[in-house]
Amino acid sequence: MKPQTFQQPLPPSAHRKNAPAMPRIPGVSDAPAPAGSQPKPLLAVALAALLCASGLALWLLQRRARDLNASPHAEAATPSAPIRNISSTRTTDADPDAIATLYELAKPWSSKTFQFVDPKTQQSIPAMVIHLPGSATNPSFWAFALANPLSRCQLQYVTDLSVLSKRYVYSAEHPMVVSDCDGVLYDPLKMATLPDGTWVRGDIVRGGGIRPPTSIQVEVRGRDLLAKRME
Repeated sequence: MKPQTFQQPLPPSAHRKNAPAMPRIPGVSDAPAPAGSQPKPLLAVALAALLCASGLALWLLQRRARDLNASPHAEAATPSAPIRNISSTRTTDADPDAIATLYELAKPWSSKTFQFVDPKTQQSIPAMVIHLPGSATNPSFWAFALANPLSRCQLQYVTDLSVLSKRYVYSAEHPMVVSDCDGVLYDPLKMATLPDGTWVRGDIVRGGGIRPPTSIQVEVRGRDLLAKRME
């Protein structure tokens, strides 16, 4: 008789070690790892970030609500600045008797027409002012009414000496005031005496006029030229 030979069974680890590997089938992926194997720290970080974002949004909403509630009180407490009436200020500063500025009549023989309101009759009368040649530090002006009570036409200021020579046959060395209707010439640099002994400017140098133009008293105030009264 042959002796019986007993083989000791292999341990389970040996079976697993020697077990053939499962073949990989194309198109079939490996089974996912069980849920318990996911890292728990990532979940904790995501929850913390969510809580922080929620808290920040809530804080911003509360702050915006406080600002909206406080803005009406701030507007009510701030006094509004008064609005200046620019047009009324300019009207107040302007002198009603101002007829021109020194800048407008800076050059000798420069002139400007204006309307003179007679304070006695409140009648508006066309007039003119002329810058007479003389001292630059103490300028002289002659203002007069353009309406001639003894003639049917207004007076004119002629600065073209050739016109005075050809049309009025007068050799002038400076501008003249003329009455075109009757050909009378008035010299702005010459004085004349009225029957009552009053001296007036604008003596007649040609023609048969009765008297010089009606003068208007003017004065300089600051940079403005004011018309005060008529003779």
